[in-house]
Amino acid sequence: MANTTVRAWWALLLVLGIGCSGGGPSGGPTGGSSAPPGSEQKAVMDAFAALQSALKAGDADKLWAMLDADSQDEAERAAKAIQAAYAKASAEEKAEQEKALGLPGAELAGLTGKGFLKTKRFLGKYDEIAESKVEKVSPQGDKATVNYVEPDGDHEKLTFVRHEGQWKVSLRMPK
Repeated sequence: MANTTVRAWWALLLVLGIGCSGGGPSGGPTGGSSAPPGSEQKAVMDAFAALQSALKAGDADKLWAMLDADSQDEAERAAKAIQAAYAKASAEEKAEQEKALGLPGAELAGLTGKGFLKTKRFLGKYDEIAESKVEKVSPQGDKATVNYVEPDGDHEKLTFVRHEGQWKVSLRMPK
């Protein structure tokens, strides 16, 4: 009888210990993250929120500072391609390019990577991020994935990379 009572107490303690630990199925806290506030997950979420704000404002300077080096290089290449096409274009074609890209001719003639971030081409590709809702943030070392839902219901994701202690977004430049 004493053995049964001891076993019952151990079983009860075990059940109470598991039930009160706050652990989810993965053993971590419920809510999908074992990271404390102020963690990498929060830092990535803050970087995503800053991206949303900069896109909403169309702030090329802030966007440029948020891009990883590969994305900046890609923006420079896209700008050079537009610049070259604009230089070869007829007056009518230049007017069409100005309208399509949303920038005046003087800017297109000397377009830089940072300037490319002000074009309708770039802003149009990423316009839905500004109003999107984060579903999940998954930091893994110096990389993180942000899964989000666009206002039209599309499920998308972005990759962030840590560079010199800051989270930078990796964006593909539209062609």
